[in-house]
Amino acid sequence: MAPMVLEGNNLGQRHRHYNSLLKEALASNKGVTPDKISHDDNDIDNFLKIDIACHNRDINYILEVLKCKDLLYITRAIKKSRWLITDDKYSHIINPKYLHKELFPHMMQKAKSKLLLHIRLYLRDEKRVAQFYNYCKQFDVKLALKWLQYCPLQFALNEVHDYAVDVSTSTLKRLCRKSFEFLKKYAASSKVNSWDKNEHLKKVQFLIRHNTEEYLNITDSCNPYYIPKLKNKYLKLVMKTCPLRIVNNFYQYFYTVECASLIKYMDKDSIKQVLLDISKNQELSECIRGRDIRKGFLLKIEYSDRIEVIKEVYNVAIDIDCKGPDGLNLMFSAIENNASFNIPRVFLWYQVMPFNVAFQEITKLIRKELNAEVRLSMLETLLICAGPNLQDQSILLKYYHDRHINEPHNFKECFLNNFLYSVTYYKFDSEMWTVLDNLFCSMEVYMTSSLSVTKCVEAIIVYKTIHDQSIPEIVEKKFNFETLIFYKNKVGATESEKLFNYLYKSLMKNVEEAKRSNEKEYCAIVENLKNTLNLVADWEKNITDYPVLISKIKECTKIKKQYNWDIDLSTLYNIHKPWRRHFFEESLMLYPSELVLLNALKHDQNLLHLYQTEVDSIRYHDIKLLQPVLSKLKIYWSDTLAKEWINNYLIRLNEIRKQKNAIQSLAVLQSQKDFLNIAKQYIPHESKINWKEADEVEYFCRKYFARNIHRVRPLPSTDVVLWFANGDYLKFAVTSLSVTLENISYVDKEAYLSMLTNVPVSLQKHGIRMASAKLSKESLIPIFEKIWQSTTNSSVRSTLFSTAHQLLCEQSRKSGILKMWTLLQFFIDNLTDSENSGIYKKMCNVGEVPEIVQTEYFMKGYHFFQTLPANLAEKYADAIITKSEKTVEILDQMFIEDVILGSAEDFSSKSAGVVSFFARYLLYLTDRKTILTVYKRRVKPLYKTDYYPCENSKELIAKLFSKLFDHISRNRTVPVTLFKTLFNDFTEKLSFPEDYVSLRMWELTCDLLEILERHISPNSNEKAAVEMINTAVLTEFGKACLKVLQRDIKLLAFPIPDFECVMKNLYFKLEFSQMHMLQIYKNMLDQITVESYFIVQKLLPEYVGDDEEIKVRNEIIEMFSSHPSKEFQIICRHYFRHVLPEVQLKSGEILPL
Repeated sequence: MAPMVLEGNNLGQRHRHYNSLLKEALASNKGVTPDKISHDDNDIDNFLKIDIACHNRDINYILEVLKCKDLLYITRAIKKSRWLITDDKYSHIINPKYLHKELFPHMMQKAKSKLLLHIRLYLRDEKRVAQFYNYCKQFDVKLALKWLQYCPLQFALNEVHDYAVDVSTSTLKRLCRKSFEFLKKYAASSKVNSWDKNEHLKKVQFLIRHNTEEYLNITDSCNPYYIPKLKNKYLKLVMKTCPLRIVNNFYQYFYTVECASLIKYMDKDSIKQVLLDISKNQELSECIRGRDIRKGFLLKIEYSDRIEVIKEVYNVAIDIDCKGPDGLNLMFSAIENNASFNIPRVFLWYQVMPFNVAFQEITKLIRKELNAEVRLSMLETLLICAGPNLQDQSILLKYYHDRHINEPHNFKECFLNNFLYSVTYYKFDSEMWTVLDNLFCSMEVYMTSSLSVTKCVEAIIVYKTIHDQSIPEIVEKKFNFETLIFYKNKVGATESEKLFNYLYKSLMKNVEEAKRSNEKEYCAIVENLKNTLNLVADWEKNITDYPVLISKIKECTKIKKQYNWDIDLSTLYNIHKPWRRHFFEESLMLYPSELVLLNALKHDQNLLHLYQTEVDSIRYHDIKLLQPVLSKLKIYWSDTLAKEWINNYLIRLNEIRKQKNAIQSLAVLQSQKDFLNIAKQYIPHESKINWKEADEVEYFCRKYFARNIHRVRPLPSTDVVLWFANGDYLKFAVTSLSVTLENISYVDKEAYLSMLTNVPVSLQKHGIRMASAKLSKESLIPIFEKIWQSTTNSSVRSTLFSTAHQLLCEQSRKSGILKMWTLLQFFIDNLTDSENSGIYKKMCNVGEVPEIVQTEYFMKGYHFFQTLPANLAEKYADAIITKSEKTVEILDQMFIEDVILGSAEDFSSKSAGVVSFFARYLLYLTDRKTILTVYKRRVKPLYKTDYYPCENSKELIAKLFSKLFDHISRNRTVPVTLFKTLFNDFTEKLSFPEDYVSLRMWELTCDLLEILERHISPNSNEKAAVEMINTAVLTEFGKACLKVLQRDIKLLAFPIPDFECVMKNLYFKLEFSQMHMLQIYKNMLDQITVESYFIVQKLLPEYVGDDEEIKVRNEIIEMFSSHPSKEFQIICRHYFRHVLPEVQLKSGEILPL
């Protein structure tokens, strides 16, 4: 039977022809099963078969199509058979159980994903959707969560609560459109961090429309620093429905709303009262003082009330009449001094004053100011005060002309630019314009000059055009083209038309008068045409009203073609998309691209023959493959254009360095049979390339066939790709091999991956990784064992071990863990001392493997490392110990002591990792009897002669201290017995007062542990444990420190320096945070014991970090200031003068510096 051929001059006509053929076929073959898909037939024939089967609901035929190797046919079958998904009659097929067992094993991976996507998009039966959710959850939770939108409501709510961490913003957005309850469930989850919650809340702000109060309740419960910023439209809605939510919690919402927008939505009459309420809250007052929003609030209050509000809000106490100049300056200075965030220039406050008041006062300041930059700021403040008032603008302009016309050019330009932007100068009368024009003259606008006067030139053109005045030629030459769209809606319709016509005529005059004898002149014409098109587009004119412009652009393309100039005209084509139809015939000249080629196929294929040179430049481009164009040609023009292009590409196969584009394109255009017939001619038969004798054409053909063989339809088998996976060509075939292995069906995959045990090393490594991703664990284990036994290559063995280790770490079920551990045990038992170092490094990661095999994994790894040569044994044994510290509690006690620690005599030679491990082991002991036994057997012998007999014994004590808090927070057990036993032992070896610091540090550490033991319950969670360490414990410990100090004051004459050293040691050895120490210092202070004040004053840090630390530190300094000792006050005044400008005694006396 002859192949089906479509007729028509463009894509639309050929689609219509196809539809008529399909209609005829359906009428003549009612109920007849079409022939099987044949890859020897063209695509149109196969499309007809698929469409007929889909129309007839031939389920068996469609299932066979879904199992084929051509993704195009599979996609068409899926799209045309939506009824298969939506009709409950076929639920016995479209269900996870059937698909998983019967269909998916025979489908390509991409086809499987496409089918699941279409099921997710169109299936609406809630129970069936829930089945697919549970099925997908086994493989990918994040992907499965996308199914929740159409699951039963309560079921979906429970899943969101359980998997809140994995919910994406897009998924939550869809769920929230269904019910607000999803946001409640998500926000209630403690697993979600503040940053993610902020991002999710930001995306669902649309809920404010109908759930304003509920949404704000959720944001109020968030960390203030992570409340999402409210968009202006939702802020407006909130301010309409519940304004007090924002106003009463202004400090909380301060960083999440645009205050300028907030002010707009507030009632004018209530702003005064709002500001007064805020002023009573110190924190809110600080926020407002430190921001420009104060000006916005104040400007919205009537001037009659403004002065009084400023006085009250900023606590300004001035008896002078504020309407006078002295009063105003005093008031602004007082505001400046009271503000916590100082404004650098007091005159900026005049922005809240009327122009006449501000003008009178600021002009006085300007006369005294020598700095030109400050003068400029003062003038800009006056400009703000003038606002849109023409009279005020006139006063300011005349003042500037009379007093500042001789300012330096850059300051004058800056002022005039701001002035021109802020005022409606085009409405000036002749008198005001003359003043402004004089300023332009002083800037040499009307003279040949290199000075920057861009905005001045624009102003002259706008004003003179609107007022029908002639524009000097020098000004026109200085004009850097702008469309001046800013003025379109500023001036009236008549003036707007005048301005547009002037710009249009100027540009077209340049085009008409321009020469075109060389490329440079031609580029100038193109630039003018581009500017003209931008002008027409910005002013929203219809291009058909300007036929001269269209003809000039078409003329431009003819000139380019005539002279064969390589000049880019794409900007002319892309300025405004709807205008492209006016340049269809010239489109390939204007913008030679894939987009234009597709457009030509859609409207008129003859365009490709008219502009053959441009078409060649696109289709022979090495960088970009024209996949959409080539696919269209193969399907709809298989008998004409496709054959023509194939012949052209075949010619290029024999041209040096042109094979890349040719082979890529042939892979898309040709059938699999034709493409592979050509590829067979270039199969490499030698593994090594002899560069001296190599044929360059043949080499590049082999290279690009290897790289692109996967592009052909249907997807070739792995056997075909392996034609080129030989020797030096293997690296080129890796991409094709990866794609084919990724997409072959599960049924075929096992056979292909088993075959990879006998292929070259690089291919073998790739096959191992592919096998781990695609095969079941039952199928995988024998393949991996076989490869391990058959290879001695260290790189392959390292890949096997790393892959098996990763698979073990990914397992969650006990059965899967034990299966993978059996495989890994087999590997470890057969390791040698000449393996790749990657295996040894991977073996050290004990903490990554599941807990149920960690003990065996550690012991096997440690025993193996002991069999390595001495240098390697020490290196890797130390590494595995270091990385296994946190798993010490599950290790065998005798193994730790006998194998890892060895005898006490050997302890001094042990590595730092072993010492750290030993410290962690001692901390984990909880039973008192066990602690004392281990202490007597393992610890006491280390210190029988001295406090620190060797470096390792010193390091052991340091590690016990540094790991103490981490251990307590993780395990909720306090090692009081261990530390008390050590303290009692060391007390016998240390003497008082010579070893005062060591003794007191041990004593206070034991006191701290006893306090912790009373406060921390073994059943409390980690978060609660940490919080107790930070609060109640520190208060009690501070009192304990004071008690020890008071006792030592009686024993020693002056223990301050030594006790200070004790506290510093505690800070560093126990790794307290600075906040911890500040709270301890605060609770150490006792007015009767003045020594405590001297010690804390010496210990108190001069600089601290966050706000909480600053607060506690300032509280301590306030306590300092209230102490009655004059001696202490003098010292305190010296050390803290930057915090307390004056330290006042209770008697009221002020101490001098």
